[in-house]
Amino acid sequence: MIKRLKRRIILLVLAGLLLASAGLVIAINWMNWSSLQRQASAVLDMLAENGGQRPIQMNRMEGRDFDPSATLPPLPENGETPPAPWIDGNSTPNAARIGTPPENQMGFNRYAREGRGWNNNLQNAANLSNYFTAILNGDGTVAEWSSERADLYTDEYVAELAESALASGRETGRVDSQFYRLTERNGQRMLIVIDRSLEMQNAQKVLELTALVAVIEDALLSLGAVWLIRRMVKPVDEAMEKQKQFVWDASHELKTPLAVISANAEALSAEMGESKPLAFIQSEVQRTDRLIQSLLTLARMEKGTVQAQHAKFDLSRAVLEVALPFESAVFEAGKTMNMEIPDGIEYTGDAEMIKQLTVILLSNAQKYSEDGGRIDLTLEEKGDKRILKVHNTGPAISEADQQKIFDRFYRVDSSHNREIEGNGLGLAIAQSIVAVHKGKITVHSAEGEGTTFTVSL
Repeated sequence: MIKRLKRRIILLVLAGLLLASAGLVIAINWMNWSSLQRQASAVLDMLAENGGQRPIQMNRMEGRDFDPSATLPPLPENGETPPAPWIDGNSTPNAARIGTPPENQMGFNRYAREGRGWNNNLQNAANLSNYFTAILNGDGTVAEWSSERADLYTDEYVAELAESALASGRETGRVDSQFYRLTERNGQRMLIVIDRSLEMQNAQKVLELTALVAVIEDALLSLGAVWLIRRMVKPVDEAMEKQKQFVWDASHELKTPLAVISANAEALSAEMGESKPLAFIQSEVQRTDRLIQSLLTLARMEKGTVQAQHAKFDLSRAVLEVALPFESAVFEAGKTMNMEIPDGIEYTGDAEMIKQLTVILLSNAQKYSEDGGRIDLTLEEKGDKRILKVHNTGPAISEADQQKIFDRFYRVDSSHNREIEGNGLGLAIAQSIVAVHKGKITVHSAEGEGTTFTVSL
C-alpha cells in the first residue's frame, strides 16, 4: 500500500512539473510570436502609409545625413506638436532645416502630427529588413514591382506570392516567412511584402532553447522530488513494516500457549467429562486459532513470503470444488444457493489462492444473508478477463462501511455480535489475493438489492 501511495505521489508531482514547464514554454513562445506579428504589422502599416516605400528621411537617418548637432525648435505655447526636422535634398551634407516634407514624406509627417514621434518610426525602420512592393492589375497579375534588394527576388517569386495572397482572401496575412498587406494606392491595388525569415529563425531558436531548458529543469526537479518524497514516506514505510513484523511475531508467539491451553482442555474433558466451562474454553481456543491462522496468512502475503504459483488451470472446476460443499450448509441454514458456472473457463494464476478467495466470499455471503435468503454465485469470461460474482440478499451495507469493508478487523456495526462468527480479516485476505493476481475487487450494496462482491481477474 505504501509503495502504491509513493508511486502515485511521485506520478502526480512529475505530472505537475511537466504541465507547469510546458505551460511556461508555451507562454514564452506565444508572447515571442505575438511580438513578432505586432512588429511585422507595424512595419506594414508604415510602408502602407508611405506608398510602399521606406520614408526618405529614414534612409537619410540611417546614412547619417541628419545633423546630430541640430536642435528641435521649442514647443509652441498652444501645445501643438511642431513640424519634424526634414532633410532637404538640395541642402549640403550634414545640414538640417525645419520645413514641410515633400509629398512622398507626408505619411511620415502624419506620424509626427499624431504624436507617435520619432522613436516609433525609428524602431519600425530598424525592424524593416527585406521587402518589396508590387502593383497589381485588375486580374491579380503583377504590373510592376520594386525593392531595395531586387537581387533577392524574381518575377516568378513575386507573382507566386501575389497569387497566394489573393487566394487567401485576406487583406493581411503570411506566406511562410513573408508577411503581406493588400492596400489601395491611387486607384491601384498594391501588395506590400516584408521578409521575416531571420526573426522566425530566432523564434525557432527561442522555442528550442526554452524546451531544452524546460526538459533539463524537469529532470533535475523530478530527481529532487523523488528523493524528497522517498525521505518523507520512509518513516511511514518503516512504521508499516514494524507493524507487519509485530503481527507476524505475535501470531507465532500466540500459537504455543494456545496449543497448551487446547491440550489441557482436552485432557480435562477426558477426565471430568463434558462441561460447559470446558466447552467455552475449547470454543474460544478454536476461534482464536482461526484468528491467528488468518493473521499469519495476511502477514505472509503482505511480507511477500507467500508467492503465487502462476499456472494455467480450469477455473470453472476450481470454483465448483469449493462451492458444492457450501450448498448443503446453506440448505441446512434455511437458505438457497444458485450457481451459474460455465464449463471450460481457464485462467493462469494460483489455483489454491483462488479457491480460498471463493470460500471467503461464499462464507461472507452465508453469514450476512437473512433467514430464508438467497446466494448467487456466477462466473463468466469477458475477453481476457474472468469475472467472479457473489451476491446475497439481506440488509444493505452503508456507503461509509463500503469504503472500509476491506480494512483489517473492520466489521459493520450490525455484525459486531457473537452470533455471527468472524474476525474482520476475511475480506482483507480476499483483497490481498486479488492484488497478487493484479485484479480488482469491488462491492455494491443497496436496500432491496442485497450485496454483490465482484472480482475481476
